[in-house]
Amino acid sequence: MPEADEKTVKTAWALTLAGFVPFAALAIASMVLEIDDPYSGLAVQGLSTYGAVILSFLGGIRWGLVLRQKSTESSAMTLILSVVPALVGWSSLFLAIPTVFVVQALAVLTMGVWDYIAGQKGVHEPWFVKLRMTITALVTAALAVGFLATV
Repeated sequence: MPEADEKTVKTAWALTLAGFVPFAALAIASMVLEIDDPYSGLAVQGLSTYGAVILSFLGGIRWGLVLRQKSTESSAMTLILSVVPALVGWSSLFLAIPTVFVVQALAVLTMGVWDYIAGQKGVHEPWFVKLRMTITALVTAALAVGFLATV
């Protein structure tokens, strides 16, 4: 696998951190807004919906990796497993608040562990593993705030 150039790495970090902004803003809003504030429900719904969207994106990473690889025995299983985050994210939206945040946080953590293990096997470059571990911690924290704000 060819190494990413410095510009690609910086762009990936910038986009990832920019993608965290909605998590941070919505988690903070869900914590500071009073329960009877009309925007409180919007913040909670926005946070859970964005979590589901990002889980779909994380599954898509796997799909892209498989399409880039030469066929291996694990390709079919990886493709199958790559749709699980989207299904978990979508189905979590039907759960009661705050349970949705627990399910999404566990799914994000699971995807982070998968990326860490893939990095140890050389599937991901070290910079990507560092990026994924950083964003996994940040997103999990934001979802935990959403949970705490709604219990």
